[in-house]
Amino acid sequence: MEDRNTYKRFNVPFDVLTDVVKIIIDNELKNEITGANENKSFIEVKVEYQNGLGLHLKAINNIESVLADYNHYRFEEEETDWRNN
Repeated sequence: MEDRNTYKRFNVPFDVLTDVVKIIIDNELKNEITGANENKSFIEVKVEYQNGLGLHLKAINNIESVLADYNHYRFEEEETDWRNN
């Protein structure tokens, strides 16, 4: 039998940790906290998911979306500093 499980690591900022944890719990994804960086306020989470299972793929996409949105809004104000206008 072919093992279709895949692992993905995410650096999750503390600001969106509850959002990501909710996705992991709601979709019953196996996970492990593999590191933490208090200075940069994030933890590293390793998530195991079944590659062919649509529910798991959707959960991984949701996590990636939460992190992308956070990065967009977190760093957007640095790009358009109102003091320079």
